[in-house]
Amino acid sequence: MTAWGVTVGTAVLVLGLSACGGGSEADSTTSTHARAETTTTTSTAPERPTSTTTTLYDPAAVEGQVEAAYLASWDVYADAVYDLELDEEALSQVYADPLLSVRRTEIESRIAEGRAAMVRIEHGYTIEPTGDDSAAVIDTYVNHQVLIDPTTKEPVETDPNETIVDVFTARRIGGVWLIFDQRRLG
Repeated sequence: MTAWGVTVGTAVLVLGLSACGGGSEADSTTSTHARAETTTTTSTAPERPTSTTTTLYDPAAVEGQVEAAYLASWDVYADAVYDLELDEEALSQVYADPLLSVRRTEIESRIAEGRAAMVRIEHGYTIEPTGDDSAAVIDTYVNHQVLIDPTTKEPVETDPNETIVDVFTARRIGGVWLIFDQRRLG
């Protein structure tokens, strides 16, 4: 056998062993690791995007404190209906009864029925103090909330794109602003 034949034969043997999994341990680990990352990435449902609402009021003013509580209440609600998880602690940090009970009941119902949702709202609110420890948030908002598949998080209905006018009432309880009432206008 010529030198050329030995070189070609050796190259074929090495390539054949590599293709059959006879490569080095490092190659095998890298290949397995890459497959695990791909599987994990493609099977994980996307997380809910964080709120991108820009605040309008000075955070040091009463209106700014109420605004922060109001927007936080939307974020807690949105997380709960997206993940279909009842987080009592998070709810009680932004809501007070009777609205706390309403939200809890709604979330429990959604969990039981598997009705997840993606909450997206275009706010158009004003905040009016109504006393030393109370305020009203009048929000003329565009509702883009849609039901989603609880696993894939893909929408299962079209965007309602509807304008809603609600008045939310906030109270400062123990130094913390909580949303305790919601009324629909019109």
